[in-house]
Parts: sequence; structure tokens; C-alpha cells
Amino acid sequence: MIDKITKKEIDTLVDDLNYFADCYNIGLPEISDAEWDDMYFDLCKLEKKTGYINPDSPTQKIHYQTVSALQKVKHNHPMLSLAKTKDENEIESFIDDKECVCMAKMDGLTCSLLYENGKLIRAETRGNGEEGEDITHNAMVIPSIPKKINYKDELIVDGEIICDYKTFEKFKGEYKNPRNFAAGAIRRLNSKECEEASLTFVAWDIIVDYFYTLNDKLTQLLTLGFTVVPHRVTYQNEFDDIKIFVIDLCKKHNYPIDGLVIKYNDVDYYNLLGSTAHHPNGAISFKFYDEEYETELLDIEWSMSRTGTLTPVAIFKSIDIDGSTVSRANLSNVSVMWETLGKCPESHQKIYVSKRNQIIPKIEHAEKNDIPHDHILPNGQVPLYCPICGGEVKIISDFDSITAICTESSCPGKLVNIIDHYCDRAKGLDIRGLSKKTIEQLIEWGWIESPYDLYFLKGHRDEWINKPGFGVTSVTKILDAIEKSKTCRLENYISALGIPLIGLTIAKEIVKYYETWNDFREAIGGRWSDLYGFGIGIENSLNKYDYAMADRIAEMLNFIIPEEDNKEQTVESMNFCITGVLSKKRDDIKADIEARGGKVTGSVSSKTNYLVCNDKNSTTGKSAEAKRLNIPVITEEELNKLLGILA
Repeated sequence: MIDKITKKEIDTLVDDLNYFADCYNIGLPEISDAEWDDMYFDLCKLEKKTGYINPDSPTQKIHYQTVSALQKVKHNHPMLSLAKTKDENEIESFIDDKECVCMAKMDGLTCSLLYENGKLIRAETRGNGEEGEDITHNAMVIPSIPKKINYKDELIVDGEIICDYKTFEKFKGEYKNPRNFAAGAIRRLNSKECEEASLTFVAWDIIVDYFYTLNDKLTQLLTLGFTVVPHRVTYQNEFDDIKIFVIDLCKKHNYPIDGLVIKYNDVDYYNLLGSTAHHPNGAISFKFYDEEYETELLDIEWSMSRTGTLTPVAIFKSIDIDGSTVSRANLSNVSVMWETLGKCPESHQKIYVSKRNQIIPKIEHAEKNDIPHDHILPNGQVPLYCPICGGEVKIISDFDSITAICTESSCPGKLVNIIDHYCDRAKGLDIRGLSKKTIEQLIEWGWIESPYDLYFLKGHRDEWINKPGFGVTSVTKILDAIEKSKTCRLENYISALGIPLIGLTIAKEIVKYYETWNDFREAIGGRWSDLYGFGIGIENSLNKYDYAMADRIAEMLNFIIPEEDNKEQTVESMNFCITGVLSKKRDDIKADIEARGGKVTGSVSSKTNYLVCNDKNSTTGKSAEAKRLNIPVITEEELNKLLGILA
């Protein structure tokens, strides 16, 4: 029971606060903001201590507001995304010997709060990281967002607006998941509707620079009255246990999460690592699954491989995923298209897209349509005739996989891809200047019907230089590149042929045993799977390929063993990573290293021996990671000395 004196003290505070608030609202303040705040905090303490709350208490008053539209607002600090991984080994490599904070990655809508002199001034969504939307009117009705805090200077608090699973039970019939519901509710124009959604704000950072550790920041947030993200300090050898601890804590609170965030606890070290345009280098997220984005299907296009396989490609309304715009996703084959979209894909059909491993766009699922409707997409049906040449399309069913293949051997679609592959810089003979568009024109003019014909294009030179879009310079460069390709490595030629399953890696293994074209040809028909362990698929592919044209081209080529292959193995078994502006082409530097026994990787890890970078003060992600792992950074000049290359 509350005593009469304390009850009277609370009632008096309520009356005084309401009176002074009314004076302030009509423009005749009688006390300062600081004095009003002090009285308000005293009232909060008494209410919490006694459990008694006067119905007129300003702590209970909510002023609903309706806005006509959400206004765009520039952030006062970058609200970056996070680097992501689903590989626990990568997380442990990131932690290494550093103290980190492992926190839940809340599955909601990122929001930033601005306080001035203890008052909530503005709330804004993350948006694109530089600009978001003003949702202050809705923030005012979310109970877990303090409207006043005991803090006199400017303070920015970042966190996530979520709908917990228990609350979501009331709404799940209308919405796909708590995240979609929270994102929609916080953007309501009428704050009363937002209040009915019962959202929660979970804080995970303060944007100030006087804390030594992130853990101290989170403790301060608790002191100020915020609901703080489930977290715990962790080291590399504790991550498995801490991961389970944090996940269990989220289950206890019914919090929706889609992963974990690992940040370096040392604030100075975190800041020292800097950031890319996309994410800070001192944090990484461990994703349980790939994030999905809702959009609408617009059309289906059919692309063709060099073997004639027609692949459906979904075209959809552009969406931003991890800083890049995505509008297309490969559907692999007919059966995948049917399984994903149904047998009657429609215009404006809802689809949900992710980026698998943050690289490849993938339609995870869709509102399937198996019965024809008014908006069915004509291109969503398996074509009876090739959309490129008009030839008959054959449907092949192999176990659970259904594939459409053009049966016309001379289909220009096949030929374009065959020749494009033959000319490719990495997979073929590096014939520069022959883009797909140029190849299509050469086929249309009737000058090429196979890669063999490339070597006779010089006979069309005089006519070619007068064609629209071409000239002496461009044509000469292409013809020179074709002539140069006559001197090549055997593995590049084998790869350029486009033999199914035989890429450059397999070709390099082949030429370790068969150093000449004749040796390779004599081995055709043998037991490749026994010799290399390549598998029966590769063996069948090598033995069934038609080499008639390949033999004719090989007669014109000069196969070489590059001088580099005989270099002293000065960096044998060493791993290098390359970054920044270089004086030589990156592929040439890579070739120099590999010729001397080294290996070049695309990222820095604990296995990296050297990072090659001419700017030793660089703040790129690779440079920051090298600094973190104490990996030496060397310039091109220092690399050449290590390789034994004279200046």
C-alpha cells in the first residue's frame, strides 16, 4: 500500500508538470526544460517505486499525430550495412585473438533516434544508409522508446524496431513475417494505427566517442532506460557457447532474429579499421539464412548456352540488395521455373528474392500460379520453337530435371556463345575487341560459322572497316588480337573449345600429362576417370566431343610453354592477396606469383603471407584485415624482389 504522503507527492508532481506543460504549449514557459525534466524523472522514480500511477500523469499521455506523408531526412551519421557470412570458420577468423561482442541480429527495421537535452527530437529509418524517412510521430507511441532521458547533450541511439513473435500471433494471418509487419506498421501515417501494432525498439549502439568499449555503450543504454539487444562479450574459443546463449535469450523474449552480429569490443580499434562504402570493417554478421526481399515479376526471358540449352531468366521490379540494384535472376531450367513460380507465371506475381552468399540473385519462393489467369506471361510458357532461330525445341526430362534445348545445330544463339567463350580473356584465347554484339554482326553478315572462321576474317578487312560502327583502328585491333591468339598455351586452347565440364582448371591438369595436342588427341577414348579421378562425367565429355574443327584450328596454332613456367620457385607455397592501384595488370602480377610457386587469393585470411598494396596507409577492407592479422603489406617493388624479378 502506498502511504498518503507519497501519494500526495505524486499527485502534486502530476498537477505541476501538466500545468507547466500547458504554459509551454501556449508559448509562456514558467520554468526551464531542465527543471521540467528533473521533475519528470522524479515522478518516474516514484511511480516505479510505488507502483501507483495517477491517470493524468504525463508519463501516460500519448498525443496521436497523423502526417500526410513520410518526409525524407538526411542522416547525421552513416548508417551502413554489414559484411555477411554463413561460415562459422570465417567468424572465428574474424574474432581471432580479439575481444568481441556477440549480439543478436534483430529481424526488423533499423531506426536512429536523436535526443537533444534529454528530449526525443527525431526518429528516422535507415533507408539507403544516407537518407531515410522521418517516423518521429510513430516513435512517440512506442513504449520502449524513451521520450525523455537523463542526458543533457546531443545523443544518437541506433537500434531496431521489431514485432515480437508473441505480439505477431494477432497479425500473422495478414502478414508473411514479423519483419514485414513491423516495417509496414512503423511507416503508418496515423500514429494511433502504429500504436496498435505494439512494436518494440531494441537499442544496439550509441553514436558517441568517449566510451572505451562497445559493452560500456550497451550498459549506458540500459542505464538510460532503453531495451538493449541480447549480447555478451566473446572470444574465439567461446563463440559456440555464446552463440547458443544469445539465441536462447532471444527465444526467452520472443525476439525475431535472423543471425548474429560480431563487433570488436575495443571502440578505438573498431574506429581505426574504418569502413568501406558498404560496411564497417570492425563488424561482421553471421547469417542463419539469406535475407529475402519482396518484389513483382515482370517477364520471363530465355537465354541460350553454347550447347543450345534454353534457360528461363526472371525479370522483376528492381530492388536494392546489399547496396546493388537487382532486376534479374536465373531460374536454371524448366523444372526450377515451375517449382518456383508455378506452371503459369503472371505479370506482377509476388516473388521473394535473396542474394545467395551475397552474390547470386535467387528467387526463394513466390505466390505460385498453376491455373491460367488474365495476366499470364506468354514468355512464361516453355517455347515450342527457339526464340532465337525458330528451330524446334526439344524437352528433355532427366530424373527430376526438365530442360529445353534448341535442336537447330546452326542456331546463331549457340554460335554466339561458342565464339564468345572461345575469345574469352579468362576461359579462352583472350581475343580482345570481339564483343557479343560484334560476334552477332559477323554471324549476320555470314562471315563466321565457327571459331575456325575467325582466322580468315582478314579477308573481309576492306569491307569491314566501312561498316557502320567500325573503322580502320577497331578492325585492325581485332585482327591483330586474332593473329596473336595463334600463339597460345595448350590448356587455354582446350578450355576455349567449350567441351562440356572442361574448364581451364581441368585443362591445366590434362596438360601436366599430355604436353602436346597430338598427345592429348591420342588419349581420347581412354579411361580418363581412372587416370585423373575426374569422374565418369568428365570422361564421357572428353571422349564424346567432336574434335574435327578443333584439329583444323590446332594446325594453325603454335602451342608454347611460357618461360615463366621454368622460373625458380622463390615463393613456393606462399599465399598472396592483391589490392589497390598497381602499375601492372593484376592478372600479370598473379601470373608472376604463380609461375614461382605462389598462390593468389581474393581475400585476406590468417593463411595469407603477404598483402600486395602500393599504399601502405590504405584503409580498404583488405588492408584493414591485414593490419588486424599482422600480415605484412608489401609494395610491387618489394614483391618483385621477393620473386627475384629484376627491375
